[in-house]
Amino acid sequence: MKKTFGVIGLGRFGSSLALTLSRLGQTVIAADMEEPDVQRIKDYVTYVAQLDATDIEALKEAGFKNCDIAIVAIGEDVESSFLATTNLKDLGIKYIVAKAQTEQQGKVLAKIGADRIIYPEHDSGVRLANQLTQSDILEFIEVSPDYIVKEIKVPHEFIGKSLRELQLPNKFRVLVLAIKRGASTHIIPHVDERAGINDIFVIVGKREDVLLFLRRFKLIASDHANFLAHLVHGIFPKAKKHLK
Repeated sequence: MKKTFGVIGLGRFGSSLALTLSRLGQTVIAADMEEPDVQRIKDYVTYVAQLDATDIEALKEAGFKNCDIAIVAIGEDVESSFLATTNLKDLGIKYIVAKAQTEQQGKVLAKIGADRIIYPEHDSGVRLANQLTQSDILEFIEVSPDYIVKEIKVPHEFIGKSLRELQLPNKFRVLVLAIKRGASTHIIPHVDERAGINDIFVIVGKREDVLLFLRRFKLIASDHANFLAHLVHGIFPKAKKHLK
């Protein structure tokens, strides 16, 4: 489901978060006090403004009051982080995520209204973006540095065929972990299980294999796959060229 996200603070973490959310098809309103940070992503998100997030009126004018989820990704300016979080709470944002540098800062952010605290040394902007746009099973989950899990709609070519016939591990080096069928989920399905017209496959594989599989069956745009391939490997400076 498409949502409206607000991102305050466009450093490395905030920018990767905003760009990934945008590439995942979400509406993104972004803001930062520094013009270079604003200019760097202005062509790739729905709307971006140069503003002081401690000014609630500026946030209103930029449209942050319309956000379903807002993320405060301000760096070391603790006071601004606190005030921005309070302002978002006052605007009625239902879910607020705030970045903290220390456990103590995180505790304060939680007390003043943040629903979730993230720590940059443990959480990447890409991972957070995928978690915030998840359905029942994370659209992308990092299970190791080299592998990801993906939830996909069964391609038309697969309908009526069994897993044995499809031979996905041999042909594409991806494995079906589960099949979601209506309200039920079949974990580690039998090889004779056949793909249904409305089934959802949960697949796992190496990052490059999963992305190639998605492109092969037109489950993701090629430029989107290339962009994500770079981002999930943490090559943010190179990601910009894939946005064009």
